[in-house]
Amino acid sequence: MKTPTLPAARRFLDEVRALYAEDLEETALWSRIQDAMGPLLADPGLKARTSDWPSTVESAPTVGNLLFYEDPDYGFVFNATVRQPHVVSIIHDHGAVWTLYGLIKGQETMCRYERTDGGPSDRGPATLELVGRTDIGPGDIDAVPPGSIHQEHAGPEQSVAFIVRAKRPGTFPQHHYDPSTGDVKINHGPRLIPHELT
Repeated sequence: MKTPTLPAARRFLDEVRALYAEDLEETALWSRIQDAMGPLLADPGLKARTSDWPSTVESAPTVGNLLFYEDPDYGFVFNATVRQPHVVSIIHDHGAVWTLYGLIKGQETMCRYERTDGGPSDRGPATLELVGRTDIGPGDIDAVPPGSIHQEHAGPEQSVAFIVRAKRPGTFPQHHYDPSTGDVKINHGPRLIPHELT
């Protein structure tokens, strides 16, 4: 997979690799990556490139992510979603992996849930409580810590997000939650669509 050549993306990649090299504690590392991500989301060149990105989220539960880059040394990846209007994701987590979800275009509402039954993360029945709802727009970044249960609600227009994950989806287990039945299903994340970021 090619290294991004879009100047803002290449600068961001260099910053993320430098932060990993500092061997920071995980929470501090991802806070610093989040800070570095702001200029990338605001970059006119990145915004212009999104016009060529294919749709990846047409309906739930079918979800795809563009895959721009996987780091050969540290394992983090750059992804993106292009979500159609009014699509609501299933309730899910990203397993034991950090994720930063930065909006480039559109509006979304991010809902946060907590599991209140005390059961193990990989088995039901699960009882969930809605504990937060946040509206985000261009330039906003939703930080998703390991195990955080959440759901994305798309707004009235197509939304586009740049995503940084600690590991490539498909290499670790994630979970889907059905609040009506309490079912918990293990899955391996979105379908990946390789795409160059040039």
